[in-house]
Amino acid sequence: MRVRVRGEGRGGILKRSDFNMLLTTYRHAEGDARDEVVTLMHELFKDEGEAKVGLIDVWYTGVSGLLACRSSIDPFKVVRSLRRIVMEEPWRIRYILRLIPIEKVVNTSVEEIRDACSELASSKIGKDESFRITVEKRMMHSLHSMEIIKAVASRIDRRVDLTNYDWLVLIEVVGKVTGIAVLKYDDVFSSIKVKRSLADSSV
Repeated sequence: MRVRVRGEGRGGILKRSDFNMLLTTYRHAEGDARDEVVTLMHELFKDEGEAKVGLIDVWYTGVSGLLACRSSIDPFKVVRSLRRIVMEEPWRIRYILRLIPIEKVVNTSVEEIRDACSELASSKIGKDESFRITVEKRMMHSLHSMEIIKAVASRIDRRVDLTNYDWLVLIEVVGKVTGIAVLKYDDVFSSIKVKRSLADSSV
């Protein structure tokens, strides 16, 4: 598998790019997490051939503990595969804390975020289904989370449910760019949650 790593300096700022995954890790463990995801991607999808796997890009975002990634493999498939690894070998994954699929990347403006969320939500959320909006904001102090939430909610003609929702409209603001996804509960990989569920089931 060919690998390209961008933005080696931790002080760099993530610019507009077509990343399709965000990866969280421990502070100052970005290099270890990068190596871990690259190794696992190669092991998981090597049978699909170089043409299918293609190039994986990994960016340092300028935020400690946060990487942006792009692969030709469907991010939702990557999430399912990582979950399976932890279920079978709980301590195999050490540095990847969360892997979040990203379906759209836009400039960080209320208008662009609102329109992208509206387009995604209308294509995924059924008329009888509910949703909630979550904003995770980094390196952007001039834009308030509630301002984003109100603008997005005004364009989604579905029922809001903050606790028992069917879909999560996830807005990941990273400075000047924002990643957006409309997700089911198990569409985000969390190594801690999977390991905790294993521990609970063994009691």
